[in-house]
Amino acid sequence: MGISEFQFIESMLASHTPEAEAAVVAFARHFATYPLTLDNVHIYQKILQYNNTEAVDAILKRRNPDSFFSTIEPDRSLVVFALSTLAMYRSEELYKPVVLVCLGILQNVYKNPGHGISVYSLSVSDIYHTAKYLKNADEPIETLLISFLENLNTLSRSNNISNIAGNIIDAFFDNSKKIESIIPSSILL
Repeated sequence: MGISEFQFIESMLASHTPEAEAAVVAFARHFATYPLTLDNVHIYQKILQYNNTEAVDAILKRRNPDSFFSTIEPDRSLVVFALSTLAMYRSEELYKPVVLVCLGILQNVYKNPGHGISVYSLSVSDIYHTAKYLKNADEPIETLLISFLENLNTLSRSNNISNIAGNIIDAFFDNSKKIESIIPSSILL
């Protein structure tokens, strides 16, 4: 029994051997010529999660990372992709354009936080794993992340997510506080 195309792609994206990395880059260069659609969004997501700089650059060529998925109607699976990608890497490991793609999704979904919560109800862990990128952030990441947290902070003050978002923002802007005092060290490592 032969291997299907999907199994081949999955196998290639599951390996980080030099041969697999070269194959992913070549595949990404070719695949980037296809428009992003609901039918192929999962392949774009897998290439981005693979976190190979050449493959990511090929996918994002001439595209703005923070609006990369803006042509796709935001849904639960898109949010799960963004959150799981941010959670699976340490803040200094994930390639900056991939961070921007993920934060762009979250900013788009949660610009109206009530609607965003109806799409996907964020956990405290989700907020921590997202906010850890403030630790080593440069301006574009910082801007998107602070905007996302500010949107969440507008939720009802009885909402734990709103309180945590507000505390992270306060710690970020207040020189007497540290983000490390809010986000568990196991996440920041």
